[in-house]
Amino acid sequence: MNDKNIQKGLERDAQRITERDPVEVTEKAALEVADTLKAFLAKHNYTQSSFARAVGVSHSAINKFLSGKYKGNLKDLVNKINNYINFVDRQKRQARGEPFINTTVATNIKTLITNTESFSDREGKIGLIVGDSGHGKSHCLRAYAKANLNSIYVELDDSMTSPKLFAAIAKELNKQKVRIDICGNLSDITARLVNAIRDLHLVVILDEASGLSVKQLNQLRQIIVVKGRCPLILAGNIALLNTISQPTTKRGCEALDQFTSRLMKVLNLDELALDEKDDLYTIEDVRKLYEYGGIRLTSCGADALRQICKTPQSGRLRTCKHIVAALHTSQVVYDKGLINVAMIIAAVEQLDLPFKFRLPFAITDTKHGGKSKQAVSVAG
Repeated sequence: MNDKNIQKGLERDAQRITERDPVEVTEKAALEVADTLKAFLAKHNYTQSSFARAVGVSHSAINKFLSGKYKGNLKDLVNKINNYINFVDRQKRQARGEPFINTTVATNIKTLITNTESFSDREGKIGLIVGDSGHGKSHCLRAYAKANLNSIYVELDDSMTSPKLFAAIAKELNKQKVRIDICGNLSDITARLVNAIRDLHLVVILDEASGLSVKQLNQLRQIIVVKGRCPLILAGNIALLNTISQPTTKRGCEALDQFTSRLMKVLNLDELALDEKDDLYTIEDVRKLYEYGGIRLTSCGADALRQICKTPQSGRLRTCKHIVAALHTSQVVYDKGLINVAMIIAAVEQLDLPFKFRLPFAITDTKHGGKSKQAVSVAG
């Protein structure tokens, strides 16, 4: 694999065009684009409204264009339509395998949720999922909530005040036809929320919870766990665990004693990934995730990706996905029908990943007896 093989593959993939803009937007050309758009909407289950929002125009503009009555800037609209169709095509080319794969990480997360749920009786219990970016926490939690209709999944952000936090939970419940008015102050919103969830068999899953303050954690304990009697699952990075682990003698942290007394379990994915006795990332998991399109992983290639998954602050699964997707654009990979450790290291070098210094460059290619740079040279 020469130094620019992957780069050339990525360039070719970026240049692939599904729909080209007509040289001159005549009435006939506009009708052809309209027919293409109709087929696209049907194939991808878009409504006219959702497509209009995606391309940044009004619903009426799309409606009139499809009926041949659009009087605005036709060239500009056709350009936006074709650009979006090409964008979706590029995304579809990158979509690999099943949308959800039941890995060891997913099994661990499901076990924590079900155990927390089963031990919740007159009041809820709390489960914590901790890990840096790339473990696939959010993907697993969304899949769990989708499969278990007694669960709600809410993605938080650091800008949320307490009223917005509980309003976000209420909004998610409203999607399940549990009507809660989210107007008013924090006391009003939480009172309505408690009345709505107290008699429900409900699991509340809050993702991106690293920015929650001690005060907000205590509010969640009081409202969701104690008064609402619902199990609560919190997921975030090590900052979440650090917040909860503060001494209760510290000013403002006194309520943490009440919080931790209801803590069922902490699933620390970072620690498990480093523990050789508890194999969080198996070779089988790696193959299920990254073997697709007729391209197989050699033993050393699968182990190389596994080592990346186990490396802290490396992007883990997300980085592996980028590496494998880039390799799939390489003609050398398709010619050989496989991905080995040398190709993976070559991809890391050629993509010049910003965190490549964290990746395990010292992975040894056992077949060729080389490391890092030597492995690049034997890749072809």
